[in-house]
Amino acid sequence: MNNETNNIVVFDIETQKTFDEVGGFKNMEKLGVSYVGVYSYSQKKMFGFFEKDLPILEKILLAEKPMLIGFNSIHFDVPVLQPYCKNIDLSSLPHLDILKEVEKDLGHRLKLDSIAQATIYAKKLGDGLDAIRWYREGDFESLATYCKGDVEVTRDIYEYGLRHGKLYFPSGGEKRPITITWGEKPFICDKIQEAFKKHTQLEIEYFNIDEQQKKTIVSRTVEILTFDGNIFQAYCHQLGKKEKFVLSQVWSIQETGNTFAHQGSLF
Repeated sequence: MNNETNNIVVFDIETQKTFDEVGGFKNMEKLGVSYVGVYSYSQKKMFGFFEKDLPILEKILLAEKPMLIGFNSIHFDVPVLQPYCKNIDLSSLPHLDILKEVEKDLGHRLKLDSIAQATIYAKKLGDGLDAIRWYREGDFESLATYCKGDVEVTRDIYEYGLRHGKLYFPSGGEKRPITITWGEKPFICDKIQEAFKKHTQLEIEYFNIDEQQKKTIVSRTVEILTFDGNIFQAYCHQLGKKEKFVLSQVWSIQETGNTFAHQGSLF
């Protein structure tokens, strides 16, 4: 993690015990860590640490002092992990807790799964009690897979916020926005508006949702014909016809360097 802009890790921990077993939140440090999942932006790779491996994780954190990104991580993951880190105060590291950003905008908390399903069309693989059961059963493969899955979801939610400047949550059968502070302008909305004005061809990655609500990410080369701020109609080269696209389902965007004649009659 030599490049400061990439000196970021997304992390999530699983515990050995439940809150009931340790006497509640006041004894959080007694929960014990069973597994820590970490995604390194500098190495573009996922790592996993069982309890016995935590001294290695501490050495990495001490040497690199990365920015931490998590979900409910300031008030849960950090205090549970801190007893294993005698040589570094984890609370001294720069930290983005996505849940705190959600609370700041909405005034209440939400589950990671709710945000994931509404924002990136992804579901968690289980819950914390499943992780404890897998740990006790010795099913360490399922434990690691589950924890790394939560890290991937948290990472993708973070990246969506970077690109869109907002997240979403379900409410009353609709998707409602959550304004966040870590977004980097120009947002995808601004880029699409600019491409529409300048007749610039785009390459987009798009969440395609089928009738069973299953998600795939598809790549499309598009030329935008209309845009109302939420939905844009574009000529899609892969499909050879006009298609409607929902702004919130765009995962990423890139200019091709090509322009086109903005004449709907050509299509």
